[in-house]
Formats: sequence, structure tokens, C-alpha cells
Amino acid sequence: MNRRPFLQTLATGGIVLSAGCVSSISFSNTGPDADDVFADYRYEGTELVVRFRDDRDVQRVVLFDGVADEEYETVERPSNPVRFPVVFPDRLETYVSQSLRVKAETPDGSAQQRIWGLAHAYVSTVEPLPDGRARLEIENQGDGPLLVRFVAIHGDVPNPTIDPQSDSFDQSSFELGSGVVGVDENRPLSPSRTDLVVQPGETKSFETTYAPFAFLDETAADGCTGDEGTGRIAVVHGSGGSAAYDFAYRLEGSPTKLEGRAAAVCPDLVVEP
Repeated sequence: MNRRPFLQTLATGGIVLSAGCVSSISFSNTGPDADDVFADYRYEGTELVVRFRDDRDVQRVVLFDGVADEEYETVERPSNPVRFPVVFPDRLETYVSQSLRVKAETPDGSAQQRIWGLAHAYVSTVEPLPDGRARLEIENQGDGPLLVRFVAIHGDVPNPTIDPQSDSFDQSSFELGSGVVGVDENRPLSPSRTDLVVQPGETKSFETTYAPFAFLDETAADGCTGDEGTGRIAVVHGSGGSAAYDFAYRLEGSPTKLEGRAAAVCPDLVVEP
């Protein structure tokens, strides 16, 4: 697979909000500088961990979106460090975005800390499976946790998905699930779907739950001629935006009917290196 033949990232700036009530509030900064209150922050798994300076009396801390002016969570008399859940793979939602902020209220006033952490999915390999599904590896090349919202394989493939980079795609109302499941060490052990979270610098293996290389019409002879086709893999980030990569492949051999299904595959399917 050509590793970087095509890359397109959509900078949407928006995020998917969690279900429930959110309140609109005003976040004016009228106190000490952020460096005088916040020591550091980091992501651990699905949580944001924020540490304050030891000499600061933090009375209240708020996690919020600085652009939408919406509060996610408030903690009175927080521990040091304080932990905020920010990635929710079971419902395919995340707070991680360019506009994520933390406000700390002290006796001297409030201070705000901007939380950096963007995710970027890079698909390094794609491998066809005998039943028409696909196996792929996703690397998070960003510095924040990546929530794999949806993986699409479309373009010139026998059974394409929708194109998540089309103008008609609405991530906020998309209800078809992620389209993938983790494999090997990344196999999910519970409904929490932690397989869909890729930490910065990590690479995880997935298999599609649909079959992009299967012909839903059993008469697939015309599709197994060895001609080269071009498909596209698009990974939708839970935090907004997507990244897409083209790959070339060939279908060869006599069509084989899939057992128990009105579909067929080409026995020889080769993805070009």
C-alpha cells in the first residue's frame, strides 16, 4: 500500500457533545495567570489529568468548551491532580478538541488553561480477508487520544460505504457505529469499546464489520479480471474531521460464493504495495 498517496483532513472545529444537559456560562478570566495555578496536564487512557501547583488553593474547577461556551463537568474542592473523563468510546463521543479548556477558581480569582491535544489517524496497511472484510492498522500521529468514530472504505470497491468527506455527511447524526472492531491484543473485552481509543504514538489493528471487497450480487465474474482498482479509506475522528488515504488493488480468480450469503468474493485479492 502506498503509504501517503493521498491525505485530506477536514478541520471542522466542532465536537460531538455528550447526552444530557449542558449549560451556557460566561468564562471571563479575572485572576492569576495559568502558569501560576496549573503545574501540568496529560492524557491517561480516556481521562484528562490536570495537576495544580502545590501552593494553590483551588476551590472549584470546570472543564468546558471555550468556543461553544458550554460546561462539561464541575468539581468542587478537587483533588490534586483532578481527573476528567474526556473520551467515551461506548457512545462514540469525546471532549478532546482544539477548544477544550479548564478553569480553576482560587481565592485570588480564576485562571484558565488551554488543553492541547489533537488526534490524527494514519492508516499504514490494509489487508483483504477471505470473507470480503478488510484488516487495517491505524496509528495516532497526534498528541491527544484518538477516538475512531467511523472507518469507511469506499471508492472503486465492490461494496463501498458512504463517503464521510462528502458534503452530505453529518457526523452528529451518524448512527451506523464505528464500522470496525479491534483484533488480537486490541480485541474488546467489554461493551465499553476501549478498542476504539488509540493513544498518541500507538498503532492498533482493526477489522471491518462490513465487507467492502464482497460482491453483493453473486454474478461477480466481471469483477475478477485482474484489473487494478482504487479504493479509499477514511477515518473519522471522534473529535471532528477525518483523514483519507487511497490504495490500489487487483481482484483475480473465479468468483467464490460466500457460505450462507447471497454474495461472492474473488479468491485472489491483492493490495498493491
